[in-house]
Formats: sequence, C-alpha cells, structure tokens
Amino acid sequence: MPPMPDRYRCRVEQAAIRPQQIDTLGRLVRKLFERRHHRLIAGREKDWLTMELVQSLREASQVYREALSTETNGPLPFALGYFRVRNGTLELTSDEVPANVAPEPFVRFLSEFLRPGARLWFADDNGEVEWAIQGVDEVVEVTKETPEERQPTDEEESAGAST
Repeated sequence: MPPMPDRYRCRVEQAAIRPQQIDTLGRLVRKLFERRHHRLIAGREKDWLTMELVQSLREASQVYREALSTETNGPLPFALGYFRVRNGTLELTSDEVPANVAPEPFVRFLSEFLRPGARLWFADDNGEVEWAIQGVDEVVEVTKETPEERQPTDEEESAGAST
C-alpha cells in the first residue's frame, strides 16, 4: 500500500447540507479551520487540544462517534477546515486539502451532514477517486466505466428486443 500523500487535490459537487445540520456543520468547519495548525503544537497542550477536538466531533456526529473514533482519539478531519458553509451548501475554499484522513472515512463522516447525491473527488499522484454519498454512513466509490464495460439496463435491453 503506497504511503498517504500530504495533501489531496479535491473538488465537490451537489453538496447540499441537510437543513437540520447547517449550524452544526458550520461550527465544525470554523473549529477545524481555527485548529488547522494543530500539527505544529507540541506537548500537553496538543494532547488536550486533540481530546477537545475529538469530543467536539463525537458530540456533533454519530458517524464519527460510532465508526471513526475512540473517546480520546480519532482521525481529525482537518480537511473540513478548507470548506465553508454557504447558502445551504458545502463549498471548497481551496483546491487542495490535508490528507491526514483518508478520503473514504472523511466522506463517510460528511455523509451525516450532506444530502444524498453529494459527490467528492480526491486526487493524488496515483489518480483521482470519486465518492458519492447515498445516505448517512452510506458512501460508494464511483468507478468510471468504459463503453465496453457498461452493461445495458433492463429498459435498454427490452427496447432493443422490441425493435
């Protein structure tokens, strides 16, 4: 398995926020933006700040609490600090985000806040991967099919049989 890069190129589409989650996601974006230099802190202060961030994330997100973290440790999705909440959508403010959390758990975390249909792309030197949110804690990696690989749908098959 290749090492994780320092940063991912990122883009997002159709990232409508669930109405009941707009304020919570806005607070998390601000908190992670303010703590984006966390890696530069050392000693006990870093330990305390890490625990404080984990507890904030656990309080705000059931997915984070149940699937991604322990009570005192967990991945800290600093990439969220590179987004903003605007007009009910989650928008990127940069074309790159920190890669301290792999794309799949990051998108899984976001699935609690974003409506189904949101799509996020993450790219590094090995290529680009697209993730689609289908529901809370339900994400899929979208694969690109070549025309030869694509299977016809039932409707396409029945239309071809009737001509």
